[in-house]
Amino acid sequence: MDETKFNSVVSTIKEREGVQEIFLLDANGNILYKSADFPLEIDEAKALLKAWKEKEQALLFQGFRYAILKNDDIQLAAKNIAQGKGNIAGSITKEGDYLVIHTEDAGMLLEWSIFINKIAWQ
Repeated sequence: MDETKFNSVVSTIKEREGVQEIFLLDANGNILYKSADFPLEIDEAKALLKAWKEKEQALLFQGFRYAILKNDDIQLAAKNIAQGKGNIAGSITKEGDYLVIHTEDAGMLLEWSIFINKIAWQ
């Protein structure tokens, strides 16, 4: 996904309330684009993608543990249950990149997962 398309995707996603961060990773976990300046280090991004690809039970994001509730080749849905730090939802894109959002602890996690999948494949 190029930067122009990423910015368009960010605009579409931000129309929904509760989205905090949006980022795009390549297949190796390298950070291609971020929606804003927020703390996301390359090691954290790579570990997140590894947890997704290897179907681990949890991932770490910004120092908090998120239980992975849905994990398949094209979609990810994880929730921070203990501290109420929100949700992580992700989808692989048509180009083979990984689009990931971090949301507030509002709304249904699986709805976020379906929503991000639709956006990623437009």
